[in-house]
Order: sequence, then structure tokens, then C-alpha cells
Amino acid sequence: MTGTRGRVAQLVLIIVGMMIFAYPLTLGAASPINCRGVSMRPGDTCAKAGTSATQSYEQRAQARRNAAPVIMVVGVLVMAFGVTLLITGRRRVAESR
Repeated sequence: MTGTRGRVAQLVLIIVGMMIFAYPLTLGAASPINCRGVSMRPGDTCAKAGTSATQSYEQRAQARRNAAPVIMVVGVLVMAFGVTLLITGRRRVAESR
């Protein structure tokens, strides 16, 4: 992409990366642990769909804590990709002049 549309798309990509990065620290941290839309409390269990296995509140909370750094890294990678596209696009425009 070149021109204004390309720069806007790259800036949107950077903003989306920032939002992905911030999610586990904001909305993701504030939302309750759920089992099919029903809030869970410590000691509750949730039956997994299609199997006889269950998952406890503590297991779901641990899975959320383990996922947070992964989501944040993905956000940083998306931001870095957007910045890289923005920088290389500007360099190409500068070199073509």
C-alpha cells in the first residue's frame, strides 16, 4: 500500500496492537471468570463441553494468568509490524524523490 491509505492502515495496525497489548491489563483483568456465561467463584467447577472432564475456578484463573503474557507479546509483535511497515514505506517514498 502506498499513500495516505497505506499510512492510515499502518497506524490502525499499530493502534490495534496497542489494544491487544492493553487488554489483559484492563478489560481482561476486570472481567469475571465464567462458565458458559455464568460467573464462577472460588470452589466452583465447570463441565467441559462434550466430555465428562471438569475445570475448576482456580484452573480457569490460572489459565487466564498464563495467557496474559502471550497476549501482550502478540500485541507488541503487531505494533512492531505496523511500525516496520510505516518506516519502510516512508523510506521508499523518500528514496523515490
